[in-house]
Amino acid sequence: MTPLEITLLILLATILAFVSGKIPFAVISSGIILALILTGVMTPAEAFGGFINTNVVMFVAMFVIGAGLTKTVLIDKAQSLVVRYKDNQRILIFLSCAAAAFLGAITSATATAAIMIPLLVGIANDIGTSRSKLLYPAMACANIATQMTFMGQGASNMAWNDVMMKAGAPNPLHVWDFTVARIPMLATAILYMTFVGYKLMPDIPNGKFSDGASGQTGSKKISPAKQKLAMIIILATIALMLLENAIGIKMYLTACLGAVLLVLTGVLSEKKALASIHQPPIFLFAGVLALSDAIQKTGAGDVVADWMIKILGGTTNTYLIMAVFFFVPFVLTQVMSNLATLTIFIPLVTSACLKMGLDPRAAVVGVITASCISIMTPMAAPCQIMIIEPGGYKLKDYLKCGTPLAALLCMMSILVLPMMFPLYYLQ
Repeated sequence: MTPLEITLLILLATILAFVSGKIPFAVISSGIILALILTGVMTPAEAFGGFINTNVVMFVAMFVIGAGLTKTVLIDKAQSLVVRYKDNQRILIFLSCAAAAFLGAITSATATAAIMIPLLVGIANDIGTSRSKLLYPAMACANIATQMTFMGQGASNMAWNDVMMKAGAPNPLHVWDFTVARIPMLATAILYMTFVGYKLMPDIPNGKFSDGASGQTGSKKISPAKQKLAMIIILATIALMLLENAIGIKMYLTACLGAVLLVLTGVLSEKKALASIHQPPIFLFAGVLALSDAIQKTGAGDVVADWMIKILGGTTNTYLIMAVFFFVPFVLTQVMSNLATLTIFIPLVTSACLKMGLDPRAAVVGVITASCISIMTPMAAPCQIMIIEPGGYKLKDYLKCGTPLAALLCMMSILVLPMMFPLYYLQ
């Protein structure tokens, strides 16, 4: 068997493992890594590289930051703002989705998850609302908002514009084009989660989670002076993470510094800091990263991309062209990294559009949007992996809630983007 065929089989086995819901995440991750090594698809160094990925490093650090957060009055203050709505889940969902979307738009979905998971879990525990109802809707909206602005992960948008222009595109994309294009999709996502989506999520009692969910934030366990110190460290860490592009310090380094300071100042003991690190999502993410790299390395993504170009043929139907350019990367981003999807498909759709005499702007924005609708599987995005354990989710939960929204957003994108950025232009 070729490395391509082996990679596709491993991908299929991984999906089946998730579907079964009976195999521990660490076993799935280890199985991915071992299979890639034993079959020769990747070297041990390549397969285990996910464990030293900067996102994994940030996950570890942010678990510690989250533990420090529970020692402060911040959760209590947040609770006081929403407690009046504890009997109105729609308001709670709307507030959590809007907050997550805002953070996702100015930073990244991964950073948003690291910041908001401990906050939402703490609030859910305190007011008696199932965290399972809050986490997925919030992170789905954060994903959809990612790369919506020129800040955070969206800073790469103009780099993709440069790729498009260097290939010979007739019209450039401007910094706010990505924001305007995404607003209808984001508004739809928030409304969907507020009125429909949360009803499709499991209602797992908080007491059934391994962290005990006692409903206590732990703010009384340290002195008021240390609470203030913890607040300063945590808020400064989050602020510096949001200002990554301005200050030139990577998010994972800032998160690590914040975690170290919490231990050095005595806010957290070394034992409590280490105990706060949840290993299953870290293992799972490392394994998924290895599989994503293998998909890119073996050319599995290119095979699908070449097929996409062939099926277009000589059609001139605007919506059919957009459907193909949008749907294929949308499907692939559910099982491989967003960055890999963008790297493969933006140059591809740009070249294909120019060969067909089309303006590639709609296709490029479409690929970026498709890569952000990564909400249907835990493998689709780092933040989806991060919530799987604290939310008690299974693959069927992602599919049940995410599929209707994803289908709606796909249709909106295919219809709206060609109107905003016409494919046909005067030559």
